[in-house]
Amino acid sequence: MATQTRLRLLIVALVAVLAFLLWLAYSPTALLYSLQWIGFPAEPTRGPTPPAPTLTAPQGALPTGHAGLEEWAHTAGQEARRVGSGFLLQLPSGPVIGVTTAHSLLLSAAPTVHFRLPQATAALIIFDDFYGPPGVTFTGYNFNVDFVFLQAAEMPRDAPVLMPDTRGLPELGERVVLYSGLGDGQGQPRALWGTITAASPQAVWAQMDDVFVADGMSGSPLLSAHTGQVVGMAVSATNSAPILLGFHPIGSLVEKAEAVKP
Repeated sequence: MATQTRLRLLIVALVAVLAFLLWLAYSPTALLYSLQWIGFPAEPTRGPTPPAPTLTAPQGALPTGHAGLEEWAHTAGQEARRVGSGFLLQLPSGPVIGVTTAHSLLLSAAPTVHFRLPQATAALIIFDDFYGPPGVTFTGYNFNVDFVFLQAAEMPRDAPVLMPDTRGLPELGERVVLYSGLGDGQGQPRALWGTITAASPQAVWAQMDDVFVADGMSGSPLLSAHTGQVVGMAVSATNSAPILLGFHPIGSLVEKAEAVKP
């Protein structure tokens, strides 16, 4: 009798495992959630976007002017050159810092970095030093290691300072806006809309509405269309349509910056 009971339980368990495996096999989204749950970074997913979520976070307005900025760097004996994009972020504890990617800078050369408004010829803000140790160039989809924080002695009064979204991560299906640090090429802001298709503490992915070349946009801020606040920093992009952009999540950026001891 006991043997028959154990056999029935074993059969039930095997059927349950088989059903779970079939569910994963026929549901890429389910597989993605499972991998993220055990600590794997979110991976790019192309195709129909998730349905719009019901957001309970307070609603806010998107910037009407610039949010992304050009990133320029120069080393001793060389002229400054544009190396990417960045933005200004006010931390919950108060400091305003510059944020950009590690892979855009040759960190071993100890460059001087400044941000410019798109297509401007003069620096908007010149950074004196790093704000804490810089990160490293990302590998795979682990975007949360790729970052550089910058500090300046003075902050222009009219600088476009952004606020972090306190949720730490956007939600699947949420509408978002990438503010390119390169602007529109004519000195005006360029806002590129998209939808969140994957999110984990290591990486956030958005499928963009338009097709464009993302070269030079690394470091640009991604804002929630609902809260008007930063939910990520651009790190990587695919080259085929629809365009998928990968981001360092804002929760990770804030956590790392707040751990710095001034």
